[in-house]
Amino acid sequence: MSEFTISDTGPARQFLLIPGFMCDTSLWKFMLPGLEQLGQVHFADLNQGASIEGMAQGLLTALPDNGIIIGFSLGGYVARHLAWLAHQKNKSIRGLVLLNTSARASTADEDNKNRQQIKLLEHYPYKGQTMTALRRALHPQRQDDAVMLAHLQAMSLALGKQVFLQQLSIVRADGHHELPQITCPSLVVASRNDQMRSLSESEKLASGLPNAKLHVFEDCGHMSPLEKAPGLITALENWLRK
Repeated sequence: MSEFTISDTGPARQFLLIPGFMCDTSLWKFMLPGLEQLGQVHFADLNQGASIEGMAQGLLTALPDNGIIIGFSLGGYVARHLAWLAHQKNKSIRGLVLLNTSARASTADEDNKNRQQIKLLEHYPYKGQTMTALRRALHPQRQDDAVMLAHLQAMSLALGKQVFLQQLSIVRADGHHELPQITCPSLVVASRNDQMRSLSESEKLASGLPNAKLHVFEDCGHMSPLEKAPGLITALENWLRK
């Protein structure tokens, strides 16, 4: 796992930011000014590790004491399991924020499609994610937003083929059985127009966590950190106050 980058401003809160599938630190660029007003920011990446377990284990030793973990999409799977591991190791965390993610397992169809993509890349060059996949990640009214699409594709190209293959090969196991042991305050964020994670998945995730609040954006697709950065900061501030 790459070395963390830590901002030198803000109060004592420590945020560990874990991005999603084929996302780098620029995922948080619109949220970063607000986050740095709330605490110190630590960036993690998912560029190493062949499983959710491996990624979470890699982050455990570098997890800030009494930190707040924020995970998006695939990073939410890692964040959730990291919080569970912290509980098992008696390591204190201050809170858990899960953005547009789930605790359900990958379906057989999803795993098959991923394997097919991996096979295709044995014979064809990697050119980033398809425009169809990138558009699906956005709210229907933003699917032709050239700036947003370019941002998503730039992250995909910057991370490259090997990271794409590594992340695509990850099998997501069901994690609902871990939720009762994650007792820290939690915030689950969902989007009404998310085409990649359903609202019912977020509701099940929030209901399974003993101390969770659910926040739903009405006008947002899957990419909430880019589509709704100011709203996310407000939701985070309100949650922290409580």
